[in-house]
Amino acid sequence: MVRGETSTRNLIRVEAEMTRTILVSIALIAFTDVALQLDNALAISSVASTVPSSYRLAVLAGGVLLAALCLFAFTLIGSQLIERIAWLKPVAGLALFVIGGKLVYDYFRP
Repeated sequence: MVRGETSTRNLIRVEAEMTRTILVSIALIAFTDVALQLDNALAISSVASTVPSSYRLAVLAGGVLLAALCLFAFTLIGSQLIERIAWLKPVAGLALFVIGGKLVYDYFRP
């Protein structure tokens, strides 16, 4: 056995595991994004159904474009704020925890 061969194999194994973890994370984020966009599609289509048929395509296209633009902008702004303001991450986590707890409480409340 060549010296350093085991460490090379371990390095390759670690890199493969990291790549798999990153790909799974990307897939989960994409799935969550698609799931969250369904409500946008319903809102846009319900608004478009109220306009005359000649304007429907423009309203649908504008709504989809605006939704994508807002998603991109708010994600960028939110990530920059969390990166620059250290205390914001725990506050946001606490807010999510409180909102989740309220949703569970409201669901099981008689």
